[in-house]
Amino acid sequence: MNYIIMDLEWNQAVCPAKMVRTPLLLYGEIIQIGAVKTDDKFNLIDKIKINVRPKYYKKMNPHVAQITGITDMQLTSGEMFPQAFRRFKEWCGEQFRFITWGFDDLNMLADNLTLHGLDASFGSDYINLQLIYNRQLKSEHLQCALSTAAESLEIPLDVQVHDAFNDAYLTYEVCRKLDMTLGIAEYAEYTATIPQPLFKDAVNDIGDLKKMVSDNRVTDLKCPQCGGALTLRQWLFGNGKSCKTIADCSECKDSFLVKLKACMITEHNFTVMRTIFAAGEEDITSYENKLKKREERRKMVMERKKAEGNNDKNGNV
Repeated sequence: MNYIIMDLEWNQAVCPAKMVRTPLLLYGEIIQIGAVKTDDKFNLIDKIKINVRPKYYKKMNPHVAQITGITDMQLTSGEMFPQAFRRFKEWCGEQFRFITWGFDDLNMLADNLTLHGLDASFGSDYINLQLIYNRQLKSEHLQCALSTAAESLEIPLDVQVHDAFNDAYLTYEVCRKLDMTLGIAEYAEYTATIPQPLFKDAVNDIGDLKKMVSDNRVTDLKCPQCGGALTLRQWLFGNGKSCKTIADCSECKDSFLVKLKACMITEHNFTVMRTIFAAGEEDITSYENKLKKREERRKMVMERKKAEGNNDKNGNV
């Protein structure tokens, strides 16, 4: 079996209002495919780079243009995605497994395949090299940048990063510095600790983000196990656009971790992504501890305000 060490670059909408929303909310449209093919001993067999012409995001997002160096004119010279993917798939061959740096590339590939009515499961059995790197180098950064990993392994950064082929080849160089035989053998153990969603969807046309958690379209959630109604506990906000809670099912007696993440489409129009995970004891304990700390902070603020009010009264007497 061969390994395909792949990297993708994608363009984004120039503003939230221009985002594609059907058949899915399209966060990015692939504009470059870069890959290195190796045998099972990580000996180099072949390499490929394909420039892709976007169908929807035809104007470069300024941030993406800055980090990739890709211009609007360069976008027009690529192949349309169905043709580019067909050529890439043939190049991959029959017996292979993808290796990527992080989870984003395969998720983005699946979204773009769905967008064009192609098989979104292609390459879904893949290896996230970050997990092997983190384990073997005992890295504290769970989402370490590829360039940071290369520097830590003393791999020269003599090419432009955020180029699909250059990043794929840099990922290959990282592979050569790691014990990939051990890493791949233990990979199932790494991924067993990563929670997989039991349910995921999107609720469109949310007009007021402050009322997100009181909107029945968002909070009306069914148990992913038995279909019964879920009872939601208090929401914990990480920021103004994301929050989570524990939900309980009275039918099957299971508990679940519910996460919401809002994406702005226009100033007064948001899409809210809803994701449900199985909740273990650690998830519930963590939630309860954070809820307790929030209540303690709230009481401290109230007591401080009360003390300040009493001081003001005393000062005015």
